[in-house]
Amino acid sequence: MEIKIIPTGGLCNRLRAIATTIAIAKHYNCSLSIYWNNSRGLKANFADLFEPIHIEKVHLIENTQWLYHINGTKDYLLRKWFLRLDNEQVVFNHSIYREGDIYQKLKSHYKGNLLLISCYPMCTDYHIQNIFVPKRDLQLRIDQITSSFSKNMIGVHIRRTDNIASIKSSPIDVFVHLMQLEIEKEDTVKFYVASDEEEVKKELQDKFPGRVITLMDDTSRDSLEGMKFAVVDLFCLSKTKKILGSVASSYSQIAAEIGGIKIEYAKCNEN
Repeated sequence: MEIKIIPTGGLCNRLRAIATTIAIAKHYNCSLSIYWNNSRGLKANFADLFEPIHIEKVHLIENTQWLYHINGTKDYLLRKWFLRLDNEQVVFNHSIYREGDIYQKLKSHYKGNLLLISCYPMCTDYHIQNIFVPKRDLQLRIDQITSSFSKNMIGVHIRRTDNIASIKSSPIDVFVHLMQLEIEKEDTVKFYVASDEEEVKKELQDKFPGRVITLMDDTSRDSLEGMKFAVVDLFCLSKTKKILGSVASSYSQIAAEIGGIKIEYAKCNEN
């Protein structure tokens, strides 16, 4: 038996899908092949961003096959019947949020291959810490940035651009309110602010002079430099004391999971 995973979506959706599939492969005590696609919304090879994954029986493939070049429902539907010919079972976009743990959908054992395609977490018994190690040049920059972090550095992740749910549920004024509460609790607190919108960073720098550390690098997910910076920002967030995060953003969640730190979501009161 072999499990294959095609992680889809953005950076943190993929990291989470891979981490959950590693847990599933351990459950079955079988090998795992990860098919990583350099595609729109994530224009980077895995090897551009991370060191090899050093887990027994886990192999990462920089995919060049048309059959496995999937990054959404349309791609999957176009290849669906071909994929079923090549694998004993194919599971597309299983999510613990909708359906619970994936194990209830899987067989007890397989003679052939199990193919999973998802941007979601598929089980709850997974751990992401220490799986993904940034490339040396990225790690050096992460270390340089975080070397100035005090014990009272709080991470702030504000997701904007195309994430309508985050924009609606986590407006900027809620972040400002939470940051003010943190200052009231601890006068020496500072904030590492990560956001995909430059104006948000500038606004918080103006509101909290001398307390905000933020970087104005390229945040485009359709450029290699933008993807490298996404990794740097993510791991810098993970080195903070806790995170004030955006609702419906896997980036906020995964930063907290990588660092093993608490996350508090900036959630507006819809009432």
